[in-house]
Amino acid sequence: MSLAAGRVHGEELVCAYHGWRFEPGGAIRCPLMPASELRHQAFQVQEAHGLIWIRQPHGGDEEAAPPPLPSWDTAGLALAGVAFHTVPAPLELTLDNFTEVEHTSSIHQVFGFTQPEAIEHRLELEPAATRVWNSGPQKSFPPMFNGFIDNRPGDTFANDWITTFDPLLTIYDQTWRSAKGKLRRFRLKVVMFFVPIDEGTTQLTTFVYSPKVLPGLLHRWLAAPIIKAVTSHELNLDVWALGQLADLETELTPRTLGPLDRVLLENRRRLSSAYLSKA
Repeated sequence: MSLAAGRVHGEELVCAYHGWRFEPGGAIRCPLMPASELRHQAFQVQEAHGLIWIRQPHGGDEEAAPPPLPSWDTAGLALAGVAFHTVPAPLELTLDNFTEVEHTSSIHQVFGFTQPEAIEHRLELEPAATRVWNSGPQKSFPPMFNGFIDNRPGDTFANDWITTFDPLLTIYDQTWRSAKGKLRRFRLKVVMFFVPIDEGTTQLTTFVYSPKVLPGLLHRWLAAPIIKAVTSHELNLDVWALGQLADLETELTPRTLGPLDRVLLENRRRLSSAYLSKA
């Protein structure tokens, strides 16, 4: 019997079929076997950012307080929405796609660079994180966006992101500058969590933040859904591209990588030591 059909009584989850009671720490009480010492795997659970977060206890200590969730600075920004995507590719290749920049000129339609060879690129390494900064000529936005988000042809697009590995997430800060170097008001913060479902499938959960571009409730009802929809469209293109891969081999060798791809090797090292070793 699915426990989703059960009911909550106090702090116990009661099975709808035989009335077994499941406690938060994993203990199970059976009405006909009160002396039994049955247990089930318990997980640490928190509610935050409008979602329910679940993780296995560190070190097997189910009673320990859950470690704090990752946090990110949203000063001056409002949540535009949360997007969910199921990617038909292994975790390693999915992370590759979202931490390399060369594909943006050919795959992306809105956010991306016109010329990969013109991109400025920096990579900074920490023991448990990688940080990448890219800047280059922005693709031409559809005319309707130019006034809506205060960007113009000839702007420079900068994408500054950091990837951490426990849990696995990447936080992107995206900004634009005019041809004269003036920082545009519109910007995006995109927070993306990567969760492996199985060896060939990855779940993405993406939070999208932006400044309020319309007054009052107009931003919540009109601007925020458009910003989320455009971002989701760009992510859909990534998911489509990953679904077209002919080779799902996850091993990397230096001779197959280009000048912007060192981060892929560095991510692999941190995946192995900080994330996959704890899975």
